Order: sequence, then C-alpha cells, then structure tokens
Amino acid sequence: MKRGIVLFAVITAALIAVCISLLGTAFPSETIRYRLTLEAEIDGNPAVGSGVIQVKQFDTTGVFGSMGGAGAEINGEAVVLDLGRSGPVFALLRGAIIGLWEPPSSLAFRAFRDTFGQETDPLAQIRMLQRERPRREVPPEYLPMLVRFRDINDPKSIEQVDPANFSATTAAGIELRRATIEITDDPITTGIAARLPWLADLKKGGALDGSRSSANNSLASNIGYLSFKRDGM
Repeated sequence: MKRGIVLFAVITAALIAVCISLLGTAFPSETIRYRLTLEAEIDGNPAVGSGVIQVKQFDTTGVFGSMGGAGAEINGEAVVLDLGRSGPVFALLRGAIIGLWEPPSSLAFRAFRDTFGQETDPLAQIRMLQRERPRREVPPEYLPMLVRFRDINDPKSIEQVDPANFSATTAAGIELRRATIEITDDPITTGIAARLPWLADLKKGGALDGSRSSANNSLASNIGYLSFKRDGM
C-alpha cells in the first residue's frame, strides 16, 4: 500500500511537470518588474512612496490563433504614498476609470511606448524593456486609480484622489509633484495587509461595500481585493 502511494505521488508530480512544460511552450512569456514612484509635497516638505510590481506577459496566439492574444499575470501590491496627517494614498492595481478594467501591465506599455518604435509584439516589447531598462515620468492621465480612506478602518469610506488636485480630497498644502516608472530587479513590494486590517477578509470575495457585484457606479462597489493585491492573478 505504501509503495503504491509513493508511486502515485511520483507519477502525479511527473504529470504536473509535463503539463507545466507544455504550457510554457504553448504560451510563451516574458517577465519584467517595474517600480512606480509617487512624489508629493506637504507644506513644502517632500513625501515619497514607491512599490515594485511584476508583470509576466503571455502570448496565447500560438494555441488559439486569432482568438488568442496577450494576457498578463501580475504579482504586487498597490503603491502607498504616506501623506502624514492626511493618511496614505494608494495607487491601485487598476485604471482610474470606474467600470473600465485596465490591468497594471498597461501602465508599463503606455509609459514606455516611445521605446518600442514600430514593434507591436508585446513579448518583444518586454524584451526591449529588459535590455534597455528605461525610466520615464508618468503623465497624470496614465496613472492608475488613486484613492484614500476617510477612516482607514472603514473600507466603505474610500474616495478617489485626483492626481492633478490632491488637496481637494486630502488637505490644503498637499500636491502630487511627480510620478516616475522604471524597470528594476528589486524585490516585489509587500506589506499592504498591515496597513489595511480588513484586506484579508476581502480576499474571500466581494467589494469594499460588501456587495458581491458592482450593481452601481459607486467607488466602494467597484473596488475589491485585486485592486490592492495580486498574487499571480
């Protein structure tokens, strides 16, 4: 019986290894990490927050042909910018428009588009970033959604922050001065769960307001766990 269990485990492990190998061949991929840095000013004093996010870009056209395309696996967390008395601002892992899902990978492709020239293959573009390791300023319109909480312990108190007018939702004297993105080999940023005590429960599903689907256009019903943390999803 014991030998049978061991044999089954060995065969299962071998089959998993073969499947992983086949998937790697069927869906070629390239991986990069980028650091997004936000620089603000609080009554003339600097405040800086940054985080490293990993993008694993896939190409599925080899299997699905014209029905396929490019997809990305993301590892990372929302970037945190601590504004002192006004609390933290979070640059989420999604685009700034409610109802329009824009993945974190799109930030890199948009910010570095001048690097790619005539190249349109996303895997080739990733390889170019790996080689050239560029750094760029990020225009406000390219930034992911920025949010803060009136009460950090209450996820429903979320409000969106306008990158062009920080003081409107934070406090007078606070402005975003610059945002930059650069390719890096630094470790993926962790630690956001310590700042958001309710985040672990949110992983079970649902939005910040407790709803299971975005039934309206309110911010709290359209933001969930994956906007703050992604573990390869």
